[in-house]
Amino acid sequence: MRVLIVGLPLFAERLKNDLQEFDSENSYFFLNTYYNKWHKLKALFLIPFVDVVYSINGTISTSRAFDIAFSKKVPVVMNWVGTDVLKANKNFNAGTYRKDYIENAIHFCEVDWIREELKEIGINAKVVSFIAFEKEFKLKKLESDRLKVLSYIATNRAAFYGIDAFIELANNFPKIDFSIAGFDESNAVNMPTNVKALGWVENMDEVFNENHVCLRFPEHDGLSVFILESLARGKKVMYKYPFDYCNHCPDEKGLHEQMLDIEKEFNRGSRIENPEAIEFIKENYSSAKVFGNIVNELKQ
Repeated sequence: MRVLIVGLPLFAERLKNDLQEFDSENSYFFLNTYYNKWHKLKALFLIPFVDVVYSINGTISTSRAFDIAFSKKVPVVMNWVGTDVLKANKNFNAGTYRKDYIENAIHFCEVDWIREELKEIGINAKVVSFIAFEKEFKLKKLESDRLKVLSYIATNRAAFYGIDAFIELANNFPKIDFSIAGFDESNAVNMPTNVKALGWVENMDEVFNENHVCLRFPEHDGLSVFILESLARGKKVMYKYPFDYCNHCPDEKGLHEQMLDIEKEFNRGSRIENPEAIEFIKENYSSAKVFGNIVNELKQ
């Protein structure tokens, strides 16, 4: 079996390497058809000679690569990840979409809420994860007289990923220390004094070890790697979406209530930990589980 992996370059290339290492019986190729002109050209020649085109990103807008695959009877797998669903929904409602992409592609997604959103535009997707965690973490007791909360918010999309709600939460809980990885300090104007902008972080292990709670509150999300990494380390997690071993915070009221409960727990002297989450990640996101499932799905 020959599989061409395209889509979001960071995830697509990583998945190609992971699958090739896991499965030596089949061949996996990665091409950056988003930003590399040579790769775009190369894809046009390679697609007729592969057995599957697997895209880490879905679309119902015209793609030259997908059109060639369909014309050559090469199966196309679209693995929807989050923001692509918002774009597809917009195109669907505007009537500017490719019905054949909906009907002819095989659709994957990582979580139930994305699957439900895709149903609204006529797409029946199967839940298939593509992120695995082989490194095992042990619970580390954090010695601190202040509760510490970590989030990841990219500077260039701060509003989308919930910077306003994060700042509001920090203002409401002045006795809690908040940190933001990915957010540049130069943009931290009028930040509460209990918020620290960390910017780009090379070693996230250290940052995770320095915090009790991990928080993610975007406008919209697929299954975030940040969430999986937090759970793998046994962190208490506050998440806008309902996911295993996470404190569900669907709105700012819920965010405030969950934070208040955790603060009370901390002030009572309880250890803020999530040991069951470590086992959950081991059981459901190991290489054998994730990549074995993908290989089986692609063979079909």
